[in-house]
Amino acid sequence: MRIESKLCHISENKVVVKVTGWNNDKNLGSALAEGGTVEVAEDKAISRLNKRINGEINNEEIIKTDKEDDVKTPLKVELPKSNKMENIYKEPTDWSNILTAIDLEIQRLKWSRDDENIFLEKNLGYNNRNKITKYSDIVNYLSLLKKTDILHSTNKVNININKLIEESDSILRDLSWDNLQGREYLQREFNVSTRKELNEEQLISFIEKIKSIRNQ
Repeated sequence: MRIESKLCHISENKVVVKVTGWNNDKNLGSALAEGGTVEVAEDKAISRLNKRINGEINNEEIIKTDKEDDVKTPLKVELPKSNKMENIYKEPTDWSNILTAIDLEIQRLKWSRDDENIFLEKNLGYNNRNKITKYSDIVNYLSLLKKTDILHSTNKVNININKLIEESDSILRDLSWDNLQGREYLQREFNVSTRKELNEEQLISFIEKIKSIRNQ
């Protein structure tokens, strides 16, 4: 069996790893687990995947035997017990579903990583999704994303960017910089030729830098 690992979440005290098993081109299933380090989380996920695969094989053997012997006693299915155990805990160990849902919302909104980080910091105080360690916060984050309208989100970002460009225009006038000086500074500091190529966070950084020059 070939194992593929994917890092889904990392913070100071929690790592979530997803592993997928393959037999040639056949997908045997996947499992997630968390741990204090990447290695621990990966080992737990592999162990969980192996148990799941072995359990499915055993269940198939039981079903075949029952059919051959025409035994009508009900089968013992272990999966419902697992589902009940998940319902007991408010915070599941498997975050894969909610992380996937968040990725889909980000795609719907057509956000870049910087757009997502700005939204996170404004609404939840995190500057990066990987720093979220509370399950309640990740659930709240998904809820906020679902309530965000793509048109409203885009318009809001455009309004903020326009205001930032206007503010930078005023500072550039104070500095008496011409277009050539402005382009050279942008190229040197941000590797772009115009302010329209900067996102909101980069524009804020640009304004802070030229303010510092103006105040010298």
